[in-house]
Amino acid sequence: MVFVGIILLAAAVGCYFAARGQAGRVQAMTATDTLTSQMLAELYQKVTSSVGADALAEQCEVAGVIECDAPLTAPVSNTECVAFSRSVVREYEEDVTTKDAQGKQESKTEQRTETIDSEDRRTPFWVRDDTGRVLVNPEQAEIDLVETGNRYEPAPPVPDGRARTRTLGYRYHEQSLAIGTHVYVLGCAVDGHGQPQIAYNPRDSKQKFIISRRTEQELTRSAASTARGFYYAAIGCGVVGLLLLAIGLLG
Repeated sequence: MVFVGIILLAAAVGCYFAARGQAGRVQAMTATDTLTSQMLAELYQKVTSSVGADALAEQCEVAGVIECDAPLTAPVSNTECVAFSRSVVREYEEDVTTKDAQGKQESKTEQRTETIDSEDRRTPFWVRDDTGRVLVNPEQAEIDLVETGNRYEPAPPVPDGRARTRTLGYRYHEQSLAIGTHVYVLGCAVDGHGQPQIAYNPRDSKQKFIISRRTEQELTRSAASTARGFYYAAIGCGVVGLLLLAIGLLG
């Protein structure tokens, strides 16, 4: 019981910090002002003329439709996008021989997978709203991608003979963020070589940088609900863990 109690207490600690992380997301979004591209341009001009462009580091939110001057092409679906993640997974079967406690051998065939290739790419893009557009540099952002490709290709037949390992086929999986998608962006307004851009803030790694297909309201509701769930789990695991630890030590 002592061992189980310790595991539950450790789980409670993990749930608590997970809850704090989600609560931090809610705080970051609700405490940050949503700016239009015109407002960002005016802010940029004000900061540049007074203290210099390098001083600009303003946490802000923008929302609008994705545009891109040089879009990426997602390799599986050929979708024009600003970010994609692709993986190639080999599915195979393997003959495995095991021994039981008495030393008796047992042979069986197991199906397994392995990722043999992967690729993640991002490119700068624009977010257009009713007042203009603002540049976004998505490097190091938490991006909400959607599945745009999931294709399976069987492996070609092999000559007669039974190899220990046999390839069954390959799974090509892809997620991307397409041109024309309406997005919410929470990030830091910085100098983008003569214009404002939303990017990761290297001066404060704790600041959130989120690019999502969901609205701010949807994100805050989801994060708040997840935070409550983790807090309840932390309390439950903590109480049960303490009880088991006490019973184990006093029993």
